[in-house]
Amino acid sequence: MCGRISQYRDPHLYAQHLGLADPLMLFDAADRRPGYNLAPGTHPLAIYPDQSVHGIHWGYCPDWAREQHLPQTINARAETAPHTRYFKDLWKMGRVLVPADGWFEWRREVAPATSSGDNTTDADTTVRQPYFVHLKSDAPMYLAALSSVRGTEPQTEGMGLVIVTATADAGLIDVHDRRPLVLAPDAARRWLDQALQPEELEQLARRACVPTGRFRWHRVSLEVDRTLNDEPGLIEALH
Repeated sequence: MCGRISQYRDPHLYAQHLGLADPLMLFDAADRRPGYNLAPGTHPLAIYPDQSVHGIHWGYCPDWAREQHLPQTINARAETAPHTRYFKDLWKMGRVLVPADGWFEWRREVAPATSSGDNTTDADTTVRQPYFVHLKSDAPMYLAALSSVRGTEPQTEGMGLVIVTATADAGLIDVHDRRPLVLAPDAARRWLDQALQPEELEQLARRACVPTGRFRWHRVSLEVDRTLNDEPGLIEALH
């Protein structure tokens, strides 16, 4: 799954690394600051096919779903999104990219035993340990995403983006069976191509995900758990 990302570099660097010739930054730079722990409900930057860059609400609930009091969703499965009522229209014409520097995953681990005086903690106590996952090259990555927001239209309730997920490769730290659909620059540009045929898009989503061997991950502070925490130390490795 993908429920927390980092997006802390200069937006122009993401555009340059992607190879955009003339990016248009359509957000208030004065209101932006590096995001080390972005959660659903925040407004990460998204890159559109016209090379514009917007801050988009992370979370989506179409009008019909809101009328049925269904919750907003933050992810879309690559295998089913083209066919589901929630996402099939966005899959055709709402494809965007969320540039990122990494994402967080959690897994249940045995907490280190500690002692204080004559009292020792139970060695079998477990903790939900966060990890930060990033490219070995430390280059930016591009997360396939879908957005219901068009151009500069106002973002009303229910509108926003979802991050596309794929089946996790064996060996990745993710204990779930999902991971973000991470694309290298060439594949990311194809993802934005609105002329891409359905068969080509299906193959792209199935085969273009950056493989596990190009990532590394490390344990980070439990302070990541609090979504209000957002500082550089949150992505630093625990010693």
